[in-house]
Amino acid sequence: MDVHLPRGLLPLGSGGYDRGGDERSPRIPPRGLLQRERAHRVHGRPLHLRGRSAGASTLMSRVNALTDRCLFMTSPMRSGSTLLSRILSAHPGVAMSYDSLNFFRFCYHRYDPLTDRENLKRLFSDVAYRLLHRFEIPLDVDACLAHMGDAPTYGQAYLSILRVIFALTGKSIVGDKEVLAWTRIPSFLSMCPNGKAIVILRDPRDVVTSFKRLTIAPEPDYLIALFDVMDAVNHAFRFQAQYPGRVHVVSFERLSANREEEARKLCAFLELEFDPVMLDEAGYTDHVGKPWNVDDALTFKANDPDRWKTVGRWKQRIEPEDLYLCEWIAGKQIAQLGLEFAGRRHAQDVFDRAMQKITASPLMREAFKRWCDLGEGMERFPLNPLDPSTWDRGQVKHPQAFAAASAGPQPAI
Repeated sequence: MDVHLPRGLLPLGSGGYDRGGDERSPRIPPRGLLQRERAHRVHGRPLHLRGRSAGASTLMSRVNALTDRCLFMTSPMRSGSTLLSRILSAHPGVAMSYDSLNFFRFCYHRYDPLTDRENLKRLFSDVAYRLLHRFEIPLDVDACLAHMGDAPTYGQAYLSILRVIFALTGKSIVGDKEVLAWTRIPSFLSMCPNGKAIVILRDPRDVVTSFKRLTIAPEPDYLIALFDVMDAVNHAFRFQAQYPGRVHVVSFERLSANREEEARKLCAFLELEFDPVMLDEAGYTDHVGKPWNVDDALTFKANDPDRWKTVGRWKQRIEPEDLYLCEWIAGKQIAQLGLEFAGRRHAQDVFDRAMQKITASPLMREAFKRWCDLGEGMERFPLNPLDPSTWDRGQVKHPQAFAAASAGPQPAI
């Protein structure tokens, strides 16, 4: 039996990393999922695709009570953005998802035109399918559709999803955190006129050290994280100047040193009163409202002596050639972040290993050449994030739901 995946997903094991335009998959996805649906085929029970949940009218009344205030957070990988999203979501006025909706990655301009009602239904159905089977987050498709006007836009769709997910919280600001999406900030601010954006930045040497340990990408493609940080720093400060009062930049190092001070700055940016509950990590919650397990966000686990040394861990862990590359290529960005350099003089063999690494794969050669030619980084994953086989299997609740029997065309990244 063929399983039709939502648009924008590759079947498990299909591989491929197409960086071209905006091709669309012609496969027809499931038609919709209910807010309270938890029955699914992977457990041998039917998955109902249409209908209205029992509490739909109550849900819609709460959805309509929310304002248009929304928040978008982004960062390079391994930069503390999940922690920051939990700090914000602990506030009585803010509700934030993290690494789940990923609207710009999976939805934005993949369902054109939205004025075609079938495309709009497909967008919400695809999101509901992915959220349910990957995270067990329910989404009422009918409630999302009911909140759309006669001339639907991606901004309305984005807000509708967030409003429905967080309707029962009654919080006035809803938001989402999506990594590697800082170039989408202008699009977000345009499609959400009352929206604000946050970028959190971290020392590229710590980012590279952490991502190298975590990623399943072949070496040396973990070094793409270096070019990601460069690009994020360049865009973040540019956008903060370009959109005053609408873009806020957070330093992970300053957040780690003084969480309360940074939380107060965030509240001022969002025009909220600071609440001490934001500092109580024991009260942080996960995707579905359960206590947040900080281990899920940590690269270095319980038996590692550097587990809690999130700032400056690179001093003990980074390879000499990686340090050389970080301080050579991202020296300007390290200085912009107010960080100190190692001050080491590197031997010839370190330089040789560094040059070998930075030219050892097509991805690294592309990133390095871009830096040599333009002095710029890039916003890029080392693997295709649309391919479920690249997802952290520990974070996929029902992987069978994404294991399609036939591949079909591969969508663009």
